[in-house]
Amino acid sequence: MNNKILIVEDSMLQRQILIRWLTKHNYVPISANNAKEAREIISKEDIEIVLLDWELPDGTGIDLINEILSSSPTGWLPIIMVTSHTEPEKMKEAIEAGATDFIRKPAEEIELLARIYSALRIKTLQDLLRDTAIKDALTGLYNRRYMDERIDQEFQRCKRHKHCMSVAMIDIDYFKKVNDTYGHEVGDRVLKTLASELKTKLRKSDILSRYGGEEFVIVLPETGLVESKNALDKVREYISTLAIQDNTGETFQISFSGGVAGGDLSSVSTPFNLLKIADKNLYDAKHQGRNRIIES
Repeated sequence: MNNKILIVEDSMLQRQILIRWLTKHNYVPISANNAKEAREIISKEDIEIVLLDWELPDGTGIDLINEILSSSPTGWLPIIMVTSHTEPEKMKEAIEAGATDFIRKPAEEIELLARIYSALRIKTLQDLLRDTAIKDALTGLYNRRYMDERIDQEFQRCKRHKHCMSVAMIDIDYFKKVNDTYGHEVGDRVLKTLASELKTKLRKSDILSRYGGEEFVIVLPETGLVESKNALDKVREYISTLAIQDNTGETFQISFSGGVAGGDLSSVSTPFNLLKIADKNLYDAKHQGRNRIIES
């Protein structure tokens, strides 16, 4: 099964009980004592469900719901409130805030597992629908419309917490020549190869998109300029060594150029200013000989 379930609960006893139940049924429990830890885990792990306490040391579960939904890499997560509150008004408040379900403490093992099963079934359907709307059909990366949303979300989050964030724009060098020489089928193979290597070589927390044609945009949360450039340079150096096969069995090589912007966001007013700077740096990389990354 291996579904990762985040338990946000400040009571050690309650955490231990939930961890024992989930482990017994082959789920992978990950625990957080407070809202801060929960935010960090969600940004790094592929969480399937959140079991969320109402009262937390650094806030309330209700306050955390909106941030969980907006910062989740998938844009949506089932959230089951697990709380000692018994008032119907509290259930209404939780559901209206975005929670998927509501369980009163002390929870029963069978009831909790049934609700988790139901939430996972809903998430599977939700993910299928969402992937159709937000993914590029060829590469499987996010599309431009969704990336514009995520750039804004990550920018606001990083700005609020005074964290770094970088945005990169990369473009395959001489891609028109690839299409003209080898055909669009081989061109598509090049796009899919680059997308696959970006997904493999970069972090799970990095957000990747095919922004248009042979152009890709990448958001690197919690990452400064130098670190972002180094990460992309490693991908660029590897890509330039690959042998791409055409339809006759002959091989050729490709490269890409890129521009990176961001790092410290204190003087940046909007995320789209980062895109403009990254685009300019990409333009400079092309005019300085291609197959390079420029940051500023």
